[in-house]
Amino acid sequence: MRKILMSRIITNSLSVGENFARRGIGVDTRCKLCNNDSMVMETMEHLFRDCPVSRRLWATSDIGIRAENGSHLPVGRWIMDWIYYLDKQERSAERVVMFLAMIWCLWSVRNRVLFQEINFHPNMFFSQWNQIVTMADKALEMKSSASTMNESSDMGSQDDQVAWIRESKPFCVVGSISDCDHVRIMVDAEWKTVDNAGIGWVVLSSTAVQAEGLGIYGAMKWAVDQGLRHLEVSSDCLSLICSLAGIQKAHHCLADILADVDDIVSFFHCLAFSYIPRSYNKFGHDLACEAMYS
Repeated sequence: MRKILMSRIITNSLSVGENFARRGIGVDTRCKLCNNDSMVMETMEHLFRDCPVSRRLWATSDIGIRAENGSHLPVGRWIMDWIYYLDKQERSAERVVMFLAMIWCLWSVRNRVLFQEINFHPNMFFSQWNQIVTMADKALEMKSSASTMNESSDMGSQDDQVAWIRESKPFCVVGSISDCDHVRIMVDAEWKTVDNAGIGWVVLSSTAVQAEGLGIYGAMKWAVDQGLRHLEVSSDCLSLICSLAGIQKAHHCLADILADVDDIVSFFHCLAFSYIPRSYNKFGHDLACEAMYS
C-alpha cells in the first residue's frame, strides 16, 4: 500500500484538494492539517512538505529534515531526491525507512483528521510513525538474520524457522491494534488451477497468492459492510502479508488487488495485517477448501 501511495504521489493522482478542484468536485479543498489557521489549498507539495505543520513534524522527528530545502521542486522529485541522498550518500537503510514512514504517516493522519473528524495532535502522528519504524527495523533484523541462517550449514528445523517468524506482532497500517477492542479475521485460500480455487475467512473476537489477496480484500469489504472499524486480518500467506506491510515487493498479479485494498483503508479507525502459520489457520483453510469443492 505504501508503494501505491508513492506511485500516486509521483503521478499526481492522489486525492488531495487540488485534484478534487481540478475535477470540479465540490469539497473543502483546504489543508486538513492547518485548516484552522490557513485558507491554503491542499496540494501534494503543501501536505507533504510546505505546510507549517508538516515542516515542524519533519524538523522535530528523529530524521531531522529541513523540509524547505528543495521547495522549488515538485514533491515527487523532492521525495526521490531525498531517498537517493539517504540511500546513496548516507548509505542508511534505516533513515530511508524513517523518511518513507514520515510520508505515509502524513497521509494517514490527514485521512484520520478528515474522515474521523478529530483534531490533529503531534502525538497522534509520532505514535503511528514510531510503530511503523519499529516494525520496519524488526523486518530488517529478520532479513539480516535470515540471510545469516541461509549462509549457515545448520538451518534448523522448519518448526524453528516458523517459530522465528511467529514472533512478529501485527503490522498496523492505521491506528494501533493494541489500544482498542478489535475483530480478527482469519483468512485462507485453497488453489489448484486457474479456474479452481476457493477462499474463506473466519471472524474471531480479540496463481495462489492472488487467491489469498482476493480473500483478504473480500473479508475487508465484508468488515466495512458490517460497520467494523477496528480490524486485524491474519493470513498464512507470508509473501502477501509482507506486501501489504510494504516490506516486500508485491507480485505483479497483486497490483490491482492491493490498489482495491488501499481504497478502503480509510474506512478503518485501526487496521493491522499479521502472519500466522497454516497450523493456526485451520478454520480459514477448511472454509476455503469447502468453498472450492462445493
